[in-house]
Amino acid sequence: MSKILMIVGSDRKHSFNAQLAREIVKEVGDRAETEFLDFSNIPFINQDEEFPAPESVEEARKAFKEADGVWLVTPQYNASYPGRVKNLLDWISRGTEKGVRESAISYGVKFTVSSAAGGAREGVLPKAVELGKFTGMDVMDEPIAAVPLSAESWQTDTLILSDDDREAIAGQVSAFLDFIR
Repeated sequence: MSKILMIVGSDRKHSFNAQLAREIVKEVGDRAETEFLDFSNIPFINQDEEFPAPESVEEARKAFKEADGVWLVTPQYNASYPGRVKNLLDWISRGTEKGVRESAISYGVKFTVSSAAGGAREGVLPKAVELGKFTGMDVMDEPIAAVPLSAESWQTDTLILSDDDREAIAGQVSAFLDFIR
């Protein structure tokens, strides 16, 4: 059975993107194993601390290597992804030993991205796809679920999904499952 590593780019208590990630996992159901990566304890990347890498970084690298696919679900901050997402992928894309270029994603891990955010299609999603490709991942960039946040979502801290949103999620899940097989 395929394994998908879920990465949520927000650690906000009522994160819309964490809610979206849970909806994605529900849609995946028993068609694949899913695991959420907790990367809250990964330090800012620092070449002085790169070798040996901190234990939290090694654990994240191991999770990437063991996954058949990585699914980033991220908010949009100033038309891009949060710094914590960039920091994680900076660590993951670095060589594991001094002078060694091979990284946890250098072998072309399968990658896709979704977002619950206003204007995600024009902002965060193209930039996250670009980052995935730049770091050497094999990126599925279509179809992608971009869920716009309604006023009601903002007022209730609950992600409100339309039928079109649910259809987009289902389409991306099916496509990604095919992509990682």
